[in-house]
Amino acid sequence: MKSNDRSQTIRDASQTLLPWLSETRRTIHMNPELGYEEHETSRLIVENLESFGLDVHAGIAETGVVGLLETGRPGPTIGIRADMDALSIDESNDVPYKSRRPGKMHACGHDAHVSMLLGAARLLSENKNLLDGLGGNVKFIFQPAEEGKAGGKRMVEEGVLEEPRVDLLIAAHVWPDMPAGCIGTRSGPSLAAGDRLQIYVRGESSHAAYPHKSKDALLAACHLVTALQSIVSRNVGPLESAVLSITTFESGVAFNIVPRDARIKGTIRTHDPKVRAKVADRVRAVARGVAEAFDVKIDLEITPGYPVLVNHESAAALIEIAGGQVLGAQSVEEMPISMGAEDFSYMAEKRPGAMFRVGISNPDKGFVHGLHSDLFDLDEDALPIGVSVFAQAVVEFLGNSEKYLT
Repeated sequence: MKSNDRSQTIRDASQTLLPWLSETRRTIHMNPELGYEEHETSRLIVENLESFGLDVHAGIAETGVVGLLETGRPGPTIGIRADMDALSIDESNDVPYKSRRPGKMHACGHDAHVSMLLGAARLLSENKNLLDGLGGNVKFIFQPAEEGKAGGKRMVEEGVLEEPRVDLLIAAHVWPDMPAGCIGTRSGPSLAAGDRLQIYVRGESSHAAYPHKSKDALLAACHLVTALQSIVSRNVGPLESAVLSITTFESGVAFNIVPRDARIKGTIRTHDPKVRAKVADRVRAVARGVAEAFDVKIDLEITPGYPVLVNHESAAALIEIAGGQVLGAQSVEEMPISMGAEDFSYMAEKRPGAMFRVGISNPDKGFVHGLHSDLFDLDEDALPIGVSVFAQAVVEFLGNSEKYLT
């Protein structure tokens, strides 16, 4: 089959799958499961992959699933990853497919990620002529626990990139800041390292009428929060990127007691290892200074989170080329760096990999809310877009692997 014919077949087949993609996505959306609890989602994935005739392995990193499509001819292996878990959010949308589980919601689009990857597996399995003359394998990787629990790291540790060895990886994330019908990617740093900050301030309490007898933990903590904001503005270069956000503050038990304790939590986001280390060092230095100034004790813990996601040049080029082939170059954008974090970075550290973003917004249909919102939803017309780029990337890679593996 000629290259243009393959692309047209993929476009047509992706659109034909839309009703099934929508039904699959809505089934998952109505039954959200948190990290490492995705048992029903995992079963749905296994049943579908087996019906497509793929070699299926379940129970990787507890609830992860891998489907393997083999051409039967020697060649490289491309991996495509989708995350499966939901968030601890009560959904506020009034739609027929609203979450049926209080306190759980697919507010980050992982239901769409699973649907798109299942769609690519189905498309390639049902249109075997797309792979005529091509050698190699496709690994469809369904990962648990992306939302803060490092399911991607566990899958790597449990060998998801081996047997057969994955040579290149791609993944997608739905993106509410981009209109449905478009995709975007970039080469180089794409998503940030996300570290967790926890601070405990301990002083001495007193009656609020006699504050001079206290060592006011609340006052010290307030000054600390303010001082921490100077780190990015005064210690990080204007052409570098960093975010330090304080997100929780707990102190005090009564209106007439000067608090003994204060607890602060937050996050640090950076793209460069040197900036990451510099910000952490400055946080510690500022905390020491505040502790001395207010005569309190401050315990501080910075827990390293997901590493920076660096899109490999060849993997990003594959996405750009494949996207152009099925969508047209005008629908493929270069994305700016984001301060979000993603545990796909653990896989991309081990193999050349890249993530692209799938536009899902449509103001005319009311799809305008951001990720992690209780009103998040998406234009399902975007689902075939993700499917087509996945499938085209497989065909392009297996047919021209030497271009992407040099």
